[in-house]
Amino acid sequence: MAKGRRDRRVEFFRLLAEILECDQSYPLFAKRVGKQVSNVHTYYTGNSVPGVRFLRSAMRHAFEWEVKPILEVQQIDQRRHLTTKPGVYCLYDSSGSVIYVGQAKNLQQEVSQALQRKMNFPVRTGPEVSKKSHPKYKTVATFLSAYEVPSARMRHNLEAFLLRAFPNQSHNNKMGNFR
Repeated sequence: MAKGRRDRRVEFFRLLAEILECDQSYPLFAKRVGKQVSNVHTYYTGNSVPGVRFLRSAMRHAFEWEVKPILEVQQIDQRRHLTTKPGVYCLYDSSGSVIYVGQAKNLQQEVSQALQRKMNFPVRTGPEVSKKSHPKYKTVATFLSAYEVPSARMRHNLEAFLLRAFPNQSHNNKMGNFR
């Protein structure tokens, strides 16, 4: 390495900060790449050279917007097509209204578990319309949407977005913050 020239990984890290428009703020850059401010400062200034794993992790964290549709408003019996990969899903009633939004590390397992849960708000079902009950989601859910989302941060943010996009009484207690 020539005198005065930084290691290529340090240069890459500095270029990443510039691309993300965070090259003037260590705290903002640290947040965007999911790292500690002290580590970002050390690597950015060239006092230490970031490892390849650190750089890969920073890149994944900064550009984690990959979302792959698996099922989009399909009959609930199509859930056999779900993968064991992580993602976000929505359950709909027969009128197409969203009744549940969730995130999962394993879509197959989590959707099956969600269908067995009791609804957290009362609904009127059956011939006695005046009577309210808390049925399981499997008795009310008719349609399902599911999306593969590998990033935990993106799953959290997508679920938070969907909860706000489809507000109803089942979601009021789950409104979270974006990360």
